Amino acid sequence: MPVLTYKILEKTKFNEISTTGAEEGVLSILIKTDNENYKAQVYSELVANRLAMFLGIPVALGVPAKHSETKDRLSFASLIAFEDDREIYDFTHMDHRSLEPPRHVPKGILQEMDHLREVIKLTKLYPLETAFLTVFDYWVGNEDRSYNFKAELSKGNRGIIFALDHGSSLLACKSTIDQSLEQLEQPSYPRFHPFQKMVNPLYAGEMIERIINMPDWAIESATIFDEAIGNVIPMDQIALFEVLRVRKKYLRQQIQNII
Repeated sequence: MPVLTYKILEKTKFNEISTTGAEEGVLSILIKTDNENYKAQVYSELVANRLAMFLGIPVALGVPAKHSETKDRLSFASLIAFEDDREIYDFTHMDHRSLEPPRHVPKGILQEMDHLREVIKLTKLYPLETAFLTVFDYWVGNEDRSYNFKAELSKGNRGIIFALDHGSSLLACKSTIDQSLEQLEQPSYPRFHPFQKMVNPLYAGEMIERIINMPDWAIESATIFDEAIGNVIPMDQIALFEVLRVRKKYLRQQIQNII
């Protein structure tokens, strides 16, 4: 797959101490903070991003960030992709076309969702990536995948596909941390996925094996820190680590139900 690049807003100056001609500048980012409805959004974005990088999931990168005026508040800065040189189909926008569902669609797919024709095309053009994303979303409890991805669809061959926005997964899948942990303990969650009944079983099985065999140290390094991350204290981080270990055990059955 081609490299996903990110948008430079401005080059400000040359770095005076650089010996390689480096420049300083500003990247285009989407800034996320914890709020009343998503008390663990920053932590969940950070953890999901780290887990995805380890597993080879195509997601837009993000980093923890602070502003000099609000030093005590941690944010998550999601890097915005550079799209000017590609024809990227944006699934994040609402689809107001009121199209009739295609004929002979697989039984069990979400026929009322937006961009249905494009989603079907997406799963055919990118069977590996969509299968990987589906398995990952079930593991991290992401029921908000619908429309949170972009891809090249018009080239006639494979191009760029990437997922974004994991602020409603993990400890932010419900409005409070305790409710999120309770939800993640349910084997039936998530209840649906936009790619259900369109998932390639072989590729899904590959990602299931990656997650099942993911060592504890890797999960721990992505979930447990030596300090609070936003509203998430170390005790909650340890609880998430444990629940992710448990969720690996019934991941295979979850995916079998939606293939």
